Amino acid sequence: MSRTLVIGDIHGCLTPLEQLWSVIDPTPEDRVIFLGDYIDRGPDSKGVIDFILARLPDFRIECLTGNHEEKFFLARIDHTELDHWLSAWGGGATLESYGPGGFDDVPEAHWDFLRQNLPYIETDTHIFVHANLEPDLPLAEQPPFTLVHKKFGTPEPHQSGKVMVCGHTAQKSHVPLNLGHAICIDTDPGRGGWLTCMHVETGKMWQTNFDGECREGTA
Repeated sequence: MSRTLVIGDIHGCLTPLEQLWSVIDPTPEDRVIFLGDYIDRGPDSKGVIDFILARLPDFRIECLTGNHEEKFFLARIDHTELDHWLSAWGGGATLESYGPGGFDDVPEAHWDFLRQNLPYIETDTHIFVHANLEPDLPLAEQPPFTLVHKKFGTPEPHQSGKVMVCGHTAQKSHVPLNLGHAICIDTDPGRGGWLTCMHVETGKMWQTNFDGECREGTA
């Protein structure tokens, strides 16, 4: 039976991603959803995007856009945004992963990939977003800021009755926060935490880190 597998914020952490992929061992029938924030902080943002791109032809992969991808685009065209990205967002590690030419070394295929990422994904039972939802607004009317930037906090159930699954708000406990109607699986791999994958249908989770450790549990 096919699975829906959702993977939280990666933040340039290619080694945990490679191990996590090996552990969950997706089949071409599984649906794999990435929640965004592929870049910044960790040492190999380029490698993370290359990893995903290499698997797009053979797997059912869907990717959301995160606030760090949005900042990446803004930093490319605005010096003030660039300074902020480099000083406060971990952008320096991203540019270093591409090479000495900075933005000039970013392949056009990477920009194309990031442009095509989705604001949300909806199934019969769940809504997947990077950051959050406004509970009283249908998906088509959600503000872009909420979808990409709004912190998790204590969200109310969405009017659809569906469970929201998101990343964005780093859980310092390094385990997902499950409120029943909303689940945050950003477990902060870019700052010493763990990278998380959740099997949506069962709630089972797998986590990996830079120390080569793997653990399982229930989200």
